[in-house]
Amino acid sequence: MRGVLNVDKPSGISSYDVIRRIKLLLSSQSAIPLGHAGTLDPLASGVLLILVGEATKISRFLLNLPKEYVAGVLFGRRTDTDDTTGKTLTERPVRDLTEESVRAALDRFRGEIEQVPPAFSALKQDGRPLYRLARKGQEVRPKPRNVTVYDSELLDWHPPIANIRYRVSSGTYVRALARDLGASVGTEATLASLIRTKVGQFTVDEAVAPDTLDATSLPERLIPVDAALDGMPRVTVSPTQAQHLYQGKAVSGIDGQVPSGDGDLALAQTPERSFLAIVVSNGTELRTERIIYAS
Repeated sequence: MRGVLNVDKPSGISSYDVIRRIKLLLSSQSAIPLGHAGTLDPLASGVLLILVGEATKISRFLLNLPKEYVAGVLFGRRTDTDDTTGKTLTERPVRDLTEESVRAALDRFRGEIEQVPPAFSALKQDGRPLYRLARKGQEVRPKPRNVTVYDSELLDWHPPIANIRYRVSSGTYVRALARDLGASVGTEATLASLIRTKVGQFTVDEAVAPDTLDATSLPERLIPVDAALDGMPRVTVSPTQAQHLYQGKAVSGIDGQVPSGDGDLALAQTPERSFLAIVVSNGTELRTERIIYAS
Protein backbone atom coordinates (compact mmCIF):
# COMPACT_ATOMS: atom_id res chain seq x y z
CA MET A 1 0.00 0.00 0.00
CA ARG A 2 1.39 3.38 -0.97
CA GLY A 3 0.14 6.86 -1.74
CA VAL A 4 -0.63 10.32 -0.38
CA LEU A 5 -3.63 10.87 1.88
CA ASN A 6 -5.05 14.40 1.85
CA VAL A 7 -6.58 14.83 5.31
CA ASP A 8 -8.58 17.79 6.62
CA LYS A 9 -7.03 18.09 10.07
CA PRO A 10 -9.46 19.46 12.68
CA SER A 11 -8.48 22.31 14.95
CA GLY A 12 -7.69 21.40 18.54
CA ILE A 13 -5.61 18.27 17.94
CA SER A 14 -2.04 17.78 16.81
CA SER A 15 -0.97 16.53 13.41
CA TYR A 16 0.55 13.52 15.15
CA ASP A 17 -2.85 12.69 16.67
CA VAL A 18 -4.11 12.32 13.10
CA ILE A 19 -1.09 10.27 12.05
CA ARG A 20 -1.59 7.96 15.04
CA ARG A 21 -5.21 7.42 14.00
CA ILE A 22 -4.11 6.47 10.48
CA LYS A 23 -1.46 4.15 11.93
CA LEU A 24 -4.14 2.43 14.02
CA LEU A 25 -6.31 1.90 10.94
CA LEU A 26 -3.34 0.26 9.22
CA SER A 27 -2.33 -1.83 12.23
CA SER A 28 -3.47 -5.04 10.55
CA GLN A 29 -1.04 -4.37 7.69
CA SER A 30 2.59 -5.38 7.97
CA ALA A 31 4.73 -2.42 9.13
CA ILE A 32 3.66 0.20 6.60
CA PRO A 33 5.78 3.35 7.09
CA LEU A 34 3.96 6.66 7.57
CA GLY A 35 5.19 10.21 7.16
CA HIS A 36 3.94 13.71 6.43
CA ALA A 37 4.67 16.66 4.18
CA GLY A 38 4.48 19.41 6.79
CA THR A 39 2.58 19.47 10.07
CA LEU A 40 0.03 21.98 11.36
CA ASP A 41 -0.13 23.51 14.83
CA PRO A 42 -3.01 22.25 17.04
CA LEU A 43 -4.83 25.58 16.53
CA ALA A 44 -4.82 25.15 12.75
CA SER A 45 -7.02 23.02 10.52
CA GLY A 46 -6.94 22.07 6.88
CA VAL A 47 -4.71 20.21 4.45
CA LEU A 48 -2.40 17.69 6.10
CA LEU A 49 -0.63 15.36 3.66
CA ILE A 50 0.03 11.96 5.18
CA LEU A 51 2.45 9.76 3.27
CA VAL A 52 1.85 6.02 3.21
CA GLY A 53 4.39 3.36 2.24
CA GLU A 54 6.86 4.40 -0.46
CA ALA A 55 5.21 7.82 -0.61
CA THR A 56 7.36 8.70 2.42
CA LYS A 57 10.26 8.91 -0.06
CA ILE A 58 8.80 12.04 -1.70
CA SER A 59 8.36 14.00 1.53
CA ARG A 60 11.00 16.64 0.76
CA PHE A 61 9.53 17.30 -2.68
CA LEU A 62 6.04 17.90 -1.28
CA LEU A 63 7.39 19.95 1.62
CA ASN A 64 8.68 22.52 -0.87
CA LEU A 65 5.29 23.12 -2.49
CA PRO A 66 3.68 26.57 -2.02
CA LYS A 67 0.90 26.76 0.53
CA GLU A 68 -2.30 28.77 0.91
CA TYR A 69 -3.94 29.75 4.19
CA VAL A 70 -6.88 31.70 5.53
CA ALA A 71 -5.75 33.38 8.74
CA GLY A 72 -7.79 35.12 11.40
CA VAL A 73 -5.53 37.88 12.76
CA LEU A 74 -6.50 39.37 16.13
CA PHE A 75 -5.17 42.92 16.51
CA GLY A 76 -4.41 44.54 19.87
CA ARG A 77 -2.86 41.55 21.56
CA ARG A 78 0.57 39.90 21.52
CA THR A 79 1.32 36.45 22.92
CA ASP A 80 4.48 34.46 23.55
CA THR A 81 3.48 31.84 20.93
CA ASP A 82 2.23 34.40 18.38
CA ASP A 83 -1.21 32.76 18.49
CA THR A 84 -4.11 32.76 20.94
CA THR A 85 -3.00 29.52 22.61
CA GLY A 86 -0.14 31.39 24.26
CA LYS A 87 0.35 33.70 27.22
CA THR A 88 -0.64 37.32 26.63
CA LEU A 89 2.41 39.59 26.76
CA THR A 90 0.94 42.97 25.87
CA GLU A 91 -2.38 44.49 24.84
CA ARG A 92 -2.95 47.78 23.03
CA PRO A 93 -6.14 49.48 21.84
CA VAL A 94 -7.04 49.35 18.14
CA ARG A 95 -9.91 51.82 18.04
CA ASP A 96 -8.33 53.86 15.24
CA LEU A 97 -7.28 50.90 13.10
CA THR A 98 -9.12 50.88 9.78
CA GLU A 99 -9.67 48.41 6.97
CA GLU A 100 -7.67 50.68 4.67
CA SER A 101 -4.71 50.63 7.08
CA VAL A 102 -4.72 46.83 7.17
CA ARG A 103 -4.87 46.61 3.36
CA ALA A 104 -1.99 49.05 3.02
CA ALA A 105 0.08 47.10 5.54
CA LEU A 106 -0.44 43.87 3.61
CA ASP A 107 1.27 45.49 0.62
CA ARG A 108 4.47 45.73 2.69
CA PHE A 109 4.51 41.97 3.26
CA ARG A 110 4.51 40.68 -0.31
CA GLY A 111 7.39 39.24 -2.27
CA GLU A 112 10.57 38.03 -0.60
CA ILE A 113 10.73 39.21 3.00
CA GLU A 114 12.91 38.56 6.02
CA GLN A 115 11.01 36.83 8.80
CA VAL A 116 11.94 35.95 12.37
CA PRO A 117 10.26 32.61 13.20
CA PRO A 118 8.19 32.32 16.39
CA ALA A 119 10.02 31.44 19.59
CA PHE A 120 7.66 28.50 20.00
CA SER A 121 8.53 26.52 16.87
CA ALA A 122 10.15 23.21 15.93
CA LEU A 123 13.25 24.95 14.57
CA LYS A 124 16.37 24.01 16.48
CA GLN A 125 18.88 25.93 18.54
CA ASP A 126 22.00 24.06 19.63
CA GLY A 127 20.32 20.86 18.45
CA ARG A 128 17.16 21.33 20.53
CA PRO A 129 13.69 22.46 19.37
CA LEU A 130 13.00 26.09 20.20
CA TYR A 131 9.61 25.31 21.74
CA ARG A 132 11.19 23.02 24.33
CA LEU A 133 13.63 25.73 25.36
CA ALA A 134 10.90 28.38 25.40
CA ARG A 135 8.64 26.23 27.58
CA LYS A 136 11.43 25.99 30.14
CA GLY A 137 11.84 29.75 30.15
CA GLN A 138 15.24 29.58 28.47
CA GLU A 139 16.37 32.25 26.04
CA VAL A 140 15.68 31.45 22.42
CA ARG A 141 17.16 33.26 19.45
CA PRO A 142 15.32 32.36 16.24
CA LYS A 143 17.44 33.29 13.25
CA PRO A 144 15.84 35.54 10.60
CA ARG A 145 15.35 33.89 7.23
CA ASN A 146 13.99 34.81 3.85
CA VAL A 147 10.54 33.59 2.86
CA THR A 148 8.21 34.57 0.04
CA VAL A 149 4.65 35.86 0.27
CA TYR A 150 3.33 35.30 -3.24
CA ASP A 151 0.01 36.97 -2.53
CA SER A 152 -2.18 38.22 0.32
CA GLU A 153 -5.77 39.41 0.35
CA LEU A 154 -7.92 40.93 3.08
CA LEU A 155 -11.14 38.91 2.94
CA ASP A 156 -13.05 40.81 5.62
CA TRP A 157 -12.51 43.17 8.54
CA HIS A 158 -14.53 42.83 11.73
CA PRO A 159 -12.51 44.81 14.29
CA PRO A 160 -10.36 43.66 15.95
CA ILE A 161 -10.12 40.60 13.64
CA ALA A 162 -9.05 40.55 10.00
CA ASN A 163 -9.47 37.42 7.89
CA ILE A 164 -6.63 37.25 5.39
CA ARG A 165 -5.79 34.83 2.60
CA TYR A 166 -2.07 34.19 2.21
CA ARG A 167 -0.21 32.25 -0.48
CA VAL A 168 3.33 31.64 0.71
CA SER A 169 6.50 29.64 0.20
CA SER A 170 7.43 26.62 2.24
CA GLY A 171 8.90 27.59 5.60
CA THR A 172 6.74 30.68 6.08
CA TYR A 173 5.20 31.08 9.54
CA VAL A 174 1.76 32.68 9.31
CA ARG A 175 1.92 33.30 13.05
CA ALA A 176 4.94 35.52 12.40
CA LEU A 177 3.12 37.29 9.54
CA ALA A 178 0.28 38.09 11.96
CA ARG A 179 2.69 39.34 14.64
CA ASP A 180 4.61 41.56 12.19
CA LEU A 181 1.42 42.86 10.58
CA GLY A 182 0.31 44.16 13.96
CA ALA A 183 3.61 45.91 14.54
CA SER A 184 3.45 47.50 11.09
CA VAL A 185 0.17 49.27 11.91
CA GLY A 186 1.38 50.51 15.29
CA THR A 187 -0.19 47.93 17.56
CA GLU A 188 0.10 44.21 18.38
CA ALA A 189 -1.42 41.17 16.71
CA THR A 190 -1.60 37.44 17.14
CA LEU A 191 -3.05 34.55 15.17
CA ALA A 192 -6.60 33.63 16.22
CA SER A 193 -7.40 30.97 13.63
CA LEU A 194 -5.75 29.27 10.66
CA ILE A 195 -6.98 27.06 7.85
CA ARG A 196 -4.52 25.58 5.38
CA THR A 197 -6.63 25.59 2.25
CA LYS A 198 -4.05 24.36 -0.26
CA VAL A 199 -0.66 22.65 -0.56
CA GLY A 200 0.49 22.61 -4.17
CA GLN A 201 -2.35 20.90 -6.06
CA PHE A 202 -3.99 19.52 -2.90
CA THR A 203 -7.03 21.45 -1.64
CA VAL A 204 -9.04 21.35 1.56
CA ASP A 205 -12.23 20.88 -0.49
CA GLU A 206 -10.88 17.50 -1.64
CA ALA A 207 -9.52 16.48 1.78
CA VAL A 208 -11.10 13.76 3.89
CA ALA A 209 -12.07 14.13 7.54
CA PRO A 210 -9.97 11.66 9.57
CA ASP A 211 -12.94 10.40 11.61
CA THR A 212 -14.72 9.25 8.44
CA LEU A 213 -11.93 6.85 7.47
CA ASP A 214 -11.79 3.16 8.19
CA ALA A 215 -9.53 0.32 7.11
CA THR A 216 -11.61 -0.21 3.97
CA SER A 217 -12.06 3.39 2.80
CA LEU A 218 -8.51 4.57 3.56
CA PRO A 219 -6.80 2.75 0.65
CA GLU A 220 -9.48 4.09 -1.70
CA ARG A 221 -8.58 7.68 -0.75
CA LEU A 222 -4.85 7.30 -1.41
CA ILE A 223 -3.49 9.44 -4.26
CA PRO A 224 -0.89 7.52 -6.33
CA VAL A 225 2.67 8.70 -5.82
CA ASP A 226 3.13 9.70 -9.47
CA ALA A 227 -0.12 11.71 -9.39
CA ALA A 228 1.04 13.47 -6.21
CA LEU A 229 4.07 14.71 -8.17
CA ASP A 230 1.86 16.06 -10.94
CA GLY A 231 3.94 19.21 -11.50
CA MET A 232 7.18 17.33 -12.17
CA PRO A 233 8.24 16.62 -15.82
CA ARG A 234 7.77 12.97 -16.90
CA VAL A 235 9.91 10.61 -18.91
CA THR A 236 9.25 7.00 -19.87
CA VAL A 237 12.05 4.48 -19.47
CA SER A 238 12.33 0.90 -20.66
CA PRO A 239 12.71 -1.98 -18.19
CA THR A 240 16.42 -2.11 -19.08
CA GLN A 241 16.86 1.61 -18.49
CA ALA A 242 14.96 1.27 -15.22
CA GLN A 243 17.35 -1.46 -14.13
CA HIS A 244 20.32 0.78 -14.95
CA LEU A 245 18.81 3.65 -12.94
CA TYR A 246 18.17 1.27 -10.07
CA GLN A 247 21.86 0.34 -10.18
CA GLY A 248 22.90 4.01 -10.15
CA LYS A 249 23.96 4.13 -13.79
CA ALA A 250 23.28 7.02 -16.19
CA VAL A 251 20.84 6.42 -19.06
CA SER A 252 20.22 8.21 -22.35
CA GLY A 253 17.95 7.70 -25.36
CA ILE A 254 14.90 8.46 -23.22
CA ASP A 255 11.36 8.30 -24.57
CA GLY A 256 10.22 11.84 -23.80
CA GLN A 257 11.68 15.26 -23.32
CA VAL A 258 14.73 15.10 -21.06
CA PRO A 259 14.91 18.27 -18.92
CA SER A 260 17.46 20.51 -20.58
CA GLY A 261 18.89 22.21 -17.51
CA ASP A 262 21.80 20.73 -15.63
CA GLY A 263 20.39 19.57 -12.29
CA ASP A 264 16.73 19.62 -13.38
CA LEU A 265 14.54 16.89 -11.93
CA ALA A 266 12.05 14.60 -13.65
CA LEU A 267 9.89 11.61 -12.83
CA ALA A 268 10.97 8.42 -14.61
CA GLN A 269 8.46 5.61 -14.98
CA THR A 270 8.17 2.37 -16.96
CA PRO A 271 5.13 1.96 -19.25
CA GLU A 272 3.58 -0.65 -16.96
CA ARG A 273 4.20 1.59 -13.90
CA SER A 274 6.22 -1.01 -12.01
CA PHE A 275 9.15 1.39 -11.57
CA LEU A 276 9.13 4.99 -10.36
CA ALA A 277 12.12 7.20 -9.61
CA ILE A 278 13.02 10.85 -9.39
CA VAL A 279 15.95 11.46 -11.72
CA VAL A 280 18.30 14.37 -12.31
CA SER A 281 19.40 15.55 -15.74
CA ASN A 282 22.69 16.89 -17.03
CA GLY A 283 20.97 17.94 -20.27
CA THR A 284 21.55 14.69 -22.16
CA GLU A 285 21.56 11.89 -19.56
CA LEU A 286 19.58 11.01 -16.48
CA ARG A 287 20.87 9.74 -13.17
CA THR A 288 18.95 8.53 -10.14
CA GLU A 289 18.07 11.09 -7.50
CA ARG A 290 15.62 8.92 -5.54
CA ILE A 291 14.20 5.45 -6.19
CA ILE A 292 10.58 5.48 -5.05
CA TYR A 293 9.64 1.92 -5.91
CA ALA A 294 10.77 -0.89 -8.19
CA SER A 295 8.17 -3.61 -8.06
